[in-house]
Amino acid sequence: MNVWILMPCCAPCGIYVLASCRKLRNPCRITNNLLIFRMHASLRTFLFLSGSLLAGLATGAAAAAIFPDVPVGHLFEEPINALVNAGVLTGNPDGKFYPDRQVNRAEMLKMLYKATGRLPDVNSRGCFSDVERYGWYENYVCDAAANHFVEGYSDGTFRPSNSVNRVEALKMITQVIGIPVENIGEEALQVVKFVDVSTSAWYTKYLYAAYVKGILPIAGQDASRFYPDWPLLRGEAAAMIFNALNADLIERRQGSSSSVSSARSSVGASIQPISSSSSSSLASSYDVPFPFESAGKFTLRKSVTYRFTLDNAAVVSTVAKLQSGQPGNISCRLYLMAESGFSFEYFMGFQEGSTCTLKTTLKPGSYQLQLQPTSADTTFSVKAETLPTGDGSDGFGEAQTLPMNLARTGTLAPGDYQDWFKFTVSAAQTLQVSVTDSTQLTCLIYPMEDVDLYGFSGPACGQRYEYQPGTYVIAVGRMFPSDARQTYTILAQ
Repeated sequence: MNVWILMPCCAPCGIYVLASCRKLRNPCRITNNLLIFRMHASLRTFLFLSGSLLAGLATGAAAAAIFPDVPVGHLFEEPINALVNAGVLTGNPDGKFYPDRQVNRAEMLKMLYKATGRLPDVNSRGCFSDVERYGWYENYVCDAAANHFVEGYSDGTFRPSNSVNRVEALKMITQVIGIPVENIGEEALQVVKFVDVSTSAWYTKYLYAAYVKGILPIAGQDASRFYPDWPLLRGEAAAMIFNALNADLIERRQGSSSSVSSARSSVGASIQPISSSSSSSLASSYDVPFPFESAGKFTLRKSVTYRFTLDNAAVVSTVAKLQSGQPGNISCRLYLMAESGFSFEYFMGFQEGSTCTLKTTLKPGSYQLQLQPTSADTTFSVKAETLPTGDGSDGFGEAQTLPMNLARTGTLAPGDYQDWFKFTVSAAQTLQVSVTDSTQLTCLIYPMEDVDLYGFSGPACGQRYEYQPGTYVIAVGRMFPSDARQTYTILAQ
């Protein structure tokens, strides 16, 4: 049994902390604005925020960089240095950290076990066919599987060397650290507003919990898209784990009666409190045959999702509208869902008054149509049907080639909502995609599956960006009334 006493952390600073009577080696360190120490009884690494334990401590000189590739002022300098000093992360033998290197699934689990002081059961072995027997990661993976922190694939594999993507990492973080994740309702729609995230996706509740608890956002994160399937980088992993440990500590301090809003505000963001009555409710979703026609009523401002399958390619018209006299507007998004639950191809509807319209050329596959009202408890109708033809530029499969450094002129005719273009990058290069009269047009760039992107910022029209090799699709959409003719010029250079 350990006895806890007050003892000085270090003679120079004179700060007292709780520590075990066991002999401690280097029991604490000061790094930037954090005091870090280990409590060996629980083997959990605790990060104490400067606002509490270090209040009133004079600010010292800026610490020198630990790694040459994580200089002072680096986007993730603080979390990397803090976790390295705590022994959670390590650098490479060459003295570098490589913050832009991808993290694989096994590495992510080891980071989290070390961050929480959890020791894997040495008898946890032989859990997946592709987990190397007696490999360095076997105990971590098999112990995590035994504790239901992770699951394997349907073929009996874990794929430990695969890069962990952002939402897989969020699930691991919440499960291993023990951060509660609940089913989501209307409140999630005010937080998870990314155009590339369906509120019906399996990972949305983890993404929502990450924002409410303060794990996200991290530095450099894009405001409009999350890119849930992108691989997580070491610097990003450090930031997420760092934030998660702080969030967990705050919640433990405040006890089970603490509100989500107070925990969230302590890490500097503004999120509305969760209503316990609504946090367990799910947005409505329906499986329907295609074509379909439906009507209903939104519950509060919760989204409604229709799932359907297309057996053959088709030009599809989708019209969703609020019924006569209803207040507010309605938005619509259509996602082509991969087996993984991610969507590389999605369509944003054209909103005009209380109507949202999509005209899309779709390939065979599974789709989710998501409808979202701006006013609570409104009634609506929706109709999805095939059209005889389109204009030849109504979706990803009909995207026209956009040559580099050569402007193309296009026209959105009345009743035409979007034009589609594509270009391929053979080697990484800095480019800018520009559309004339961009204030009167929408422009969205989609990196396709063959693009190996990293970081939380993706390409955007009108901005210079380092495009990685692969294919990119551009959707140019109207903002004028649907019966107007809009002419524009698009250029990639």
